[in-house]
Amino acid sequence: MKENLLKRIFLISAVLFFIGVLLCFALFTVVNVVGAKRLLDNVIEENESGFAAIESQEELVKRVDEVDAALIRISVLSADGTLIADNVLEQGSEAGLDAEDAADVLERGVRYKLQRLYGEGETLYVAYTAVKNAALGDIIVVYGIDIDFNDLNFWLLAGACAAGWIVITLATYFITRNYITSATESLDKLRTMLENVNKGNYSEISYKSRFKDVQEIVSNIDVAARNIDDTIKNLKNEQVKNTFILSNVDQGIVAVNSKRRIIISNGAFSDIFGSNPGLVGVDLSTVLGEGTEQDKIYSALEEGRSGTIVDITRDGRTYRVENVAEPEHWPEGWGETGSMLLFTDVTYEANMSKMRSEFFDNASHELKSPLTAITGYAELLAEPSLSPVKRAKCIEEIRANAGDMLELINNMLRLSKLDSSDRPRDIRRLKVEEVCGEVVKRLAVQAEEMGVSVTIDGSAECSADENDMFTMLSNVVSNAIKYNKRGGSVKIALTPEGSGARIEVSDTGIGIAPEHIGRIFERFFKVDTARTRSKALSTGLGLSIVKQLADHYGAKIDVKSEVDKGTCVTLIFGR
Repeated sequence: MKENLLKRIFLISAVLFFIGVLLCFALFTVVNVVGAKRLLDNVIEENESGFAAIESQEELVKRVDEVDAALIRISVLSADGTLIADNVLEQGSEAGLDAEDAADVLERGVRYKLQRLYGEGETLYVAYTAVKNAALGDIIVVYGIDIDFNDLNFWLLAGACAAGWIVITLATYFITRNYITSATESLDKLRTMLENVNKGNYSEISYKSRFKDVQEIVSNIDVAARNIDDTIKNLKNEQVKNTFILSNVDQGIVAVNSKRRIIISNGAFSDIFGSNPGLVGVDLSTVLGEGTEQDKIYSALEEGRSGTIVDITRDGRTYRVENVAEPEHWPEGWGETGSMLLFTDVTYEANMSKMRSEFFDNASHELKSPLTAITGYAELLAEPSLSPVKRAKCIEEIRANAGDMLELINNMLRLSKLDSSDRPRDIRRLKVEEVCGEVVKRLAVQAEEMGVSVTIDGSAECSADENDMFTMLSNVVSNAIKYNKRGGSVKIALTPEGSGARIEVSDTGIGIAPEHIGRIFERFFKVDTARTRSKALSTGLGLSIVKQLADHYGAKIDVKSEVDKGTCVTLIFGR
């Protein structure tokens, strides 16, 4: 652009120089013509009366010949334009004017013209004057002055004009060149700035131009660039926020278009189905696969049905699938209205529902046995012929089964309270050996019946609710007595563990088979009780209560056991 402008300026300067030279010549010509006219006017004024007074043609010729032709050219013509006398041409020459031009001069009185007189010689500035002569009649006196373009003054003037025009042209060229250079530099800067903006560099708009218009453009670009930069930063921040939210949501989220192609998904969705994170454009069926549950999802998408669709199982976990897309809120940039599926992990709820069902089944079963026994013994009591000994036996069995039912119900109520997280607790520092002492006193009758000795060794402290601690220890120690051998022993070993306590309850009982150890904390789970000598009812809830309380306090439980050698249950409280 700069080079093109400079070429044009150079061409314009050359044309201007040429025009300047022509103007110089024209100016010189005008100056010479004006000077010649003044000179001719003076000559005419001096000679007009003399030519009017000439009395003969001979006198006229003589007067004309006396004028130096180097100074002025003089011719005398008759009224019809015929040459009478000339100080250059010989008399009798055919030179002159045609009748029409001669008549025009006689009519006008005087006429000036720049010409070669009679078509010969140098270019002269000529004055034709009409003179009335008494002897010769109307005559035309022609005066001509040579305009010499080879004169030194002409070349001095022409040189001065040309030099002036050259200086002006060059000055104009360089000034304009400097101006254009500055202007094109500003344009180059503008182009660079726009390229930077196009590349995403919005913070480099700092050019200061001396041209007001250019500076206004720069300012506008700067404002626009900063607005774009702010917008992009806001969009990036929103994108980061959305990505952060999507990445940290436990629920699997996937949006699909009307053709079931994935538009967006989060990490949880990829984790659920074990797929790569980059799923944009992938058909949903490629990820979900085929099956009855999947078909229900595809049908719901095809029908545009919202709400809960189905529960699906994946790697042992249960996920509830919901279509939560609302057509009026569907982003325009995602094309035709599609669907957004939400995969919520409901494994806990499903397990709880299953456990609740099993709990009621087991509770019903456990309650049915003592109730059946009570009903049977009650019917025996109604017999009139029943002996006093058998009657006493029935009453004892009814009382025992009623006690078992009461224990079962109490354990069920205790579990129900434990499930309530807002149950008030009195958390304080406890001397564990004192709580153990109370437990041993409470279970003394049971231990005596089994012929089992219970000892406490050591001391420790931890922070807990005393009732909770008593419940845990009484269940563990009670099991150690119940599943012991006659004449066996139970040892409670206490040692400090950091700011908490380590409690080990070991027995010399029948032990637990390895395949059962992982299930002993399940509600209503019972190992084979045929080998135990205890007559006490096992509800299958005691260790479930222990586990639930331990989880509440963040305590660890470890169980080690060998069949026919005994079991050791360890509780570790960290504080």
